[in-house]
Amino acid sequence: MTNYNFSDSVIALAAISQAIYCVKDISRKGQTDPVDMEIMIESLLKTDADSTEEIYKNHKYLTTGLRFLVEQLSGPRTDAEFSRYLVNILSLQKRFSNDANMQKVMGSRVAQAKRLYEYQEKIDQDLIEQLAHIYKDTISTYPTKIQVSGNSQYLQQSANQAKIRALLLSAIRAAVLWHQVGGKKRHFLLSKNKIIETAKAYLA
Repeated sequence: MTNYNFSDSVIALAAISQAIYCVKDISRKGQTDPVDMEIMIESLLKTDADSTEEIYKNHKYLTTGLRFLVEQLSGPRTDAEFSRYLVNILSLQKRFSNDANMQKVMGSRVAQAKRLYEYQEKIDQDLIEQLAHIYKDTISTYPTKIQVSGNSQYLQQSANQAKIRALLLSAIRAAVLWHQVGGKKRHFLLSKNKIIETAKAYLA
């Protein structure tokens, strides 16, 4: 276990927040910012980055997530839906981090997806579908389920379902990072103001 790295933990939290924001967007409006989504999808395929920030290219690509995080932590009350997503994502991360067999399966499946990405040099619906299947075959098999609420008109479209699953996989990836840099649930209570300040400094 690495020592607690505050800046890295805020980057990872911003990434989780950005994935949640994109999921909420797609489930309600049928679309989300393509760059915000692409950064999250690409993060799944970056398995050898030198730093937490490098997984997302640069913290500027997490502006939506940083803003959403600040909004959720500093507002008069947190959006209940955001809290529900976050609690379930962290619970699934814990389960996954203790499951060596599932990590092995995930690792080899992500390596396949990475080969496809390197071959075609772009993120398209085929790649998103492949990542969605990884989520379905791994994280989705755990008892904790992430219930996605929104407009059924959009949720019933298979392309949107695939995007949502791929984004949830990216949220779990970010939660694993958060855990690796020493993130703990108690930090939301004990270090809330410091998280907000750090996120605002990244936004400045």
